[in-house]
Amino acid sequence: MREAGISLRMARNFGRGVGSMKYIAICGTVGSGKTTLLRRLTQRLGDRAAWHEERPQDNPFITDYYADTKRWTFHAQVSFLSLYFDRPKWREETAELFFFDRCFLENLVIAQYRRDQGDLTEDEYQTLCQLANGVSALMPRIDKYIYLDCSINTILEHIRGRGRDYEDELDLMYVYELKALYDEWAKTLPPDRTLVVHMDDGEYDLEKIVKFIEA
Repeated sequence: MREAGISLRMARNFGRGVGSMKYIAICGTVGSGKTTLLRRLTQRLGDRAAWHEERPQDNPFITDYYADTKRWTFHAQVSFLSLYFDRPKWREETAELFFFDRCFLENLVIAQYRRDQGDLTEDEYQTLCQLANGVSALMPRIDKYIYLDCSINTILEHIRGRGRDYEDELDLMYVYELKALYDEWAKTLPPDRTLVVHMDDGEYDLEKIVKFIEA
């Protein structure tokens, strides 16, 4: 029997960790290299790791969103939040380490940018905040944060390199202003549980990151 699209077992387990699983969030602005680092870490850690990968291709509003942000931002943001629950491996896995490719509340940084651009009304933005914060309070606590810091040039290089058609029209001001919001948001992360990784040279120390996660 299912209730409101969420199984009763999932509802009972909300807000609980799975065994001794440790939760790690890989954070950073669009194009900072989150998914690439996630793949390197999970390959390095093997069966010890499970993950939730951001899947913009599975957001049914993504193309419309980039074509008309004022019309589709609210829909796209709600859909991004919902994608954490369509394959909720973070609730069902028994791996030692679980990675989020972008933590849940990080989505509000993008929502803030869209509000500032006039693509979300204040009421829409506050609704997203209430929804995201309410659901986040029921999700497992993040044990470690990995924040990816990089220059505008590196971000643009990453975005162009991944070849998503709907990102072709992104301009420099979008990248600059969103990065500024992310840098402010990063200051709110707990210093004792956060590792800042500088991505510009492309040769970050993977073993240092693994040691931080395991500590």
